[in-house]
Amino acid sequence: MKAVQRVVVRVDASTEMGMGHLMRCLSLARDLADDGANVFFLLRSHAARLTSLIEGEGHSVRLLPDPDRRPDAPEADGTAYAPWLPTTWQKDAGQTLDAIDRIGTVDWLIVDHYALDARWERMQRKCAPRILAIDDLADRNHDCDILLDQNLVLDMEHRYRGHLPPTCRPLLGPAYALLRREFARQRESLTERSGKVGRILVCYGGSDPGNETAKALSAIKSLSLPWLAVDVAIGLSNPHADSISDLCREMPLAELHRGADNMAELMTRADLAIGAGGVMSWERCCLALPTIAVDIADNQTGALTALAGCGAAAYLGSAGSVTVDQVAGTLRSMLDDPARTRAMGQAARALVDGLGTSRVRKAMRSLDSV
Repeated sequence: MKAVQRVVVRVDASTEMGMGHLMRCLSLARDLADDGANVFFLLRSHAARLTSLIEGEGHSVRLLPDPDRRPDAPEADGTAYAPWLPTTWQKDAGQTLDAIDRIGTVDWLIVDHYALDARWERMQRKCAPRILAIDDLADRNHDCDILLDQNLVLDMEHRYRGHLPPTCRPLLGPAYALLRREFARQRESLTERSGKVGRILVCYGGSDPGNETAKALSAIKSLSLPWLAVDVAIGLSNPHADSISDLCREMPLAELHRGADNMAELMTRADLAIGAGGVMSWERCCLALPTIAVDIADNQTGALTALAGCGAAAYLGSAGSVTVDQVAGTLRSMLDDPARTRAMGQAARALVDGLGTSRVRKAMRSLDSV
């Protein structure tokens, strides 16, 4: 199998859409780059602040210019997430083609964007011989060579039926979870968890616009357990950083981590996590970390329901309807039942081994050799 030489990644990030799409693409890009590929990221200009993060990983960035005003009714183009684009999908497709033309010949185009579908992908065939589409929703058609959905969802094998071309190779389930290599390394040295909880990790991703972090901290504080240590991880763009910092100061063993780049380490030393779904679900599973979870977006519901169904998480429901008392009650029950907490971690560990990124890279290389 020959190595992939040049890859373009079309992805965005914002407070609304979160950082998960970008972070999983960065994980795959790092693996491809280590295998010799040059990776170019295409983002809308509203994500320009993330350029340094991507370039710091050794990749190039091209920004697609945003219009002065958003189209009047972008949702009319047929995709539920059309408002995630500040322009039409046709304009985005044209700008992407122009950017790729300036980059030069590419081997693969990776697209991870809920607002883009088969129509956009079909236009990219002019310059991209291979396309990898990353999706979680199964709500639209794709014109791609590989479809990656790393989530655990009921009836996974059939949910993309009718949405993919017959030649497409689907990569489905958390065996293909795009995790950074440090998670696999931490897993190798992970000692078996006893189920006793002395340290909790609270993390709701990079933005947490609803401030679920504060809700979790209030729940922990209400239990009045001064011996319980808490790590609180928030993104640099978290709009509630000051109030969260104030809450942490009121708790004797709480430590705030802003823009933490050592999440694998924080998860390894924790005994229990409180957080949302998304990419972090698979990071926690990889490290056998029991979790109290809420969904902060509709697209997280299916995976969290499936995780709860196989005993790998305690899923409380949608963030907006979950109260401080519910979080506190679930936390108290897990503190009082180490056997349950231990079993939850073991169930999570069985789902993800941390090698999904390399499996995806190998799948891409196998198609290139055909």
